[in-house]
Amino acid sequence: MKKPNISSESIGAIFVAVFVGLFVLANLWIGFSWPLFVVAMTIGFAISMIYPRSGLSAIIILTMIFERFFTLQTFFIGKVEYKLYPLDILMAGILLGIVGQYLFGRRIKFSKIDWTLLIFMFLNLIYFIFSIIILKTDASLAFSTFKNYAFYSLFYFIVLFLIRTKQDLQRFFNTFLIGGIAIVIFIILGIFNGEGLWSQYTPLSTGGVRILAFTHGLYMALVLFPVILYLIFQKTKNKFLYILIAIWSIGVIGSLMRHLWIAMVAIFVALYIALSVEKRIELRKIIARFSSLVVILVAVILYAVVMTPQSKLSHFTGDVLGVVSQRAASLSSVSADESFAWRSLVWNSAYKKFKANPVFGVGTGEKVYVENGGYRDFIEIRNIHNSYLAILIQLGFISFGVFAYFVWGVIKGLIKSGGDNQFKFYKFSILSVVGIYLISIPFQPYLETNLLAIFFWMSLGLARVLPEINLNK
Repeated sequence: MKKPNISSESIGAIFVAVFVGLFVLANLWIGFSWPLFVVAMTIGFAISMIYPRSGLSAIIILTMIFERFFTLQTFFIGKVEYKLYPLDILMAGILLGIVGQYLFGRRIKFSKIDWTLLIFMFLNLIYFIFSIIILKTDASLAFSTFKNYAFYSLFYFIVLFLIRTKQDLQRFFNTFLIGGIAIVIFIILGIFNGEGLWSQYTPLSTGGVRILAFTHGLYMALVLFPVILYLIFQKTKNKFLYILIAIWSIGVIGSLMRHLWIAMVAIFVALYIALSVEKRIELRKIIARFSSLVVILVAVILYAVVMTPQSKLSHFTGDVLGVVSQRAASLSSVSADESFAWRSLVWNSAYKKFKANPVFGVGTGEKVYVENGGYRDFIEIRNIHNSYLAILIQLGFISFGVFAYFVWGVIKGLIKSGGDNQFKFYKFSILSVVGIYLISIPFQPYLETNLLAIFFWMSLGLARVLPEINLNK
């Protein structure tokens, strides 16, 4: 029997994911352990430095499964908290590994659009220094803003450097798929428990509870379209993938994130328009097969509910349908929704402060005072739940223009590129992920939270590098 050919990089990724994952689980169950932290991070850092692609794969898996407990886990020395996250340590290992490869002669050619991102990062450094020295703003907030906009955007260059062959690209997509499959466990737990694990970190403005945390819902939305596109371009009838799509769809709906629903509908329509006539036919076939599966599933659930009206399943089904209906209906009455009202209040207050210096912005580390009746608070401008506005208000029109030019340049380059069906599969998959982000960014602090932002920068890196990859080798 032929033994499976597992690369050293895949084995390295497994080792990093297992050791760091064990640390995260132990931290959740028994609390922070210094010995385990040192062992896990040393192994993770070393392997990531020797095999940078292993570190990248591990980061994808660990973020998709453990989200904030991997990307935002701090540690203490005495009573002092240090915000050096496991994500940062693995990322540092990857960057050192890339530097080592560069010094030994491996080069990539930067394009004009790559330099644009470097300019944006440099502007963030200037704003950070200026804000804490001249404006005397909150240094920790200013540093956090710099870190999210400048440091985590390095994932763009990490992808640009590490994903250079067809095999690299396939491994990246397969890793993302594995992460998506792992999240199925969270959907099942949410259904059985009546509430999604870690969903309490994003409370609802309406009644009800999520069966899946918002972050996991986002990751589901990101992985969903590449799988649908795989079915279209490969013309496969893999039943397992159809089941996955059904479960993921339940998860995204159960996350109760309305902007994700809107983004997914918009991307679906855009893909349908962009696909050729032949591929549209394949998409309609997929919809028909998927609809049949959904009808059967709904019929079974309704039968069980009717036959056992007092069961937990019956009450749970009624609660879920009620909450989903309420969330969907709230889209038609935005003015009456608490979350939309809060956003409107904060955005207006931030804009009033921004008007004093629209060209250069208000700086980083700033807060804005909001007041409405009995509600009074100081809100961090980086956390106004709209990343476009957060960049614009903090950094001004010049820096925002640089950011927008970079994003548009990367997207335009991919849209204009052409190739065979294999290339189009990757092209539309990447564009769907970027599209979900671009539509969703005005509704949450996507670029101000590392567990949300890193896949945005990775997807832009893929968009930039795809036209340079020879998929026929």
